[in-house]
Amino acid sequence: MPRRRGRPHRPRTRCPSGKVRFKDRIAATLALATIQRQGRPDRDKMEARAYRCPDCAGWHLTSSRTRTAR
Repeated sequence: MPRRRGRPHRPRTRCPSGKVRFKDRIAATLALATIQRQGRPDRDKMEARAYRCPDCAGWHLTSSRTRTAR
């Protein structure tokens, strides 16, 4: 049986908004790079950047290219 590469699978935690929560900017940026490298043919939009969530203090990915003022 072939060995699996990479880290063992960790369950993903979610924000109250329902989005996947990353623990820090580095984890979100690595996930973003992986998604952009592999592509997502099943989706119309592609994640474009990571941002810090004011609700859960974690990091999320968004397809919005620019920040919007709150």
